Amino acid sequence: MTRSVFRLMAAVCAIAWLGVAAPTYAARPAAQSGPSFTVVNHLPQPVRELYVTPAGLANWGRNRLDGKNGNPASLPSGASMMVRRDANCVFDMRVVFADGRAEERRGVNVCATEEVAIGAAAPGSAPVSAALDPATGKPGDDPSVRIFNRSAYPITEFYAGPSGGNAPGANRVTGNPVKPDATLAVSLPRDGNCFYDLRVVFADKRAMEKRHANLCRVAEIPVP
Repeated sequence: MTRSVFRLMAAVCAIAWLGVAAPTYAARPAAQSGPSFTVVNHLPQPVRELYVTPAGLANWGRNRLDGKNGNPASLPSGASMMVRRDANCVFDMRVVFADGRAEERRGVNVCATEEVAIGAAAPGSAPVSAALDPATGKPGDDPSVRIFNRSAYPITEFYAGPSGGNAPGANRVTGNPVKPDATLAVSLPRDGNCFYDLRVVFADKRAMEKRHANLCRVAEIPVP
């Protein structure tokens, strides 16, 4: 097989994986993640007030649990509700429980997850135990993944950043390039985020991207 034909086949595979090869990393538009997200109460205490506002605003706005226009008047333990949003991705949240106790969470990226859990482990703390998914062999909230290089060129750079962010994060290829038919284990935090924007750079300088990938649902991603 000539080198020109081989390169043509590699380009076709790249298009199949991503739809397009991109030379630079660009943030995914926030609106692509959908117009709503789910809030789930994992605590035994009911929630009587819920406020969701774009990050940084001084006013918390209206209570989403006002019992009006189809909204519930409270969020019992184990219950969930859909919260509609605008084009923003990052929100501040405040919940008030039935006993009057209030908690706040700042800078929640709702474009990086389909579900915001009340009572989830705080960043940096031990993750809540989760049953192993029989399809992936890992906990259902674990976005860590293996990258399998199916191309003819080594992978020199790999980036994985939460969807909706403005940067791809650090290069995950910290040692030797990932050779063809080899894998790269990528460890990602179990912080409630499952959706990531991915970028791969090969030794021939080709760059490929995949947007809004749900890494909690897969154990391995073939590239391209």
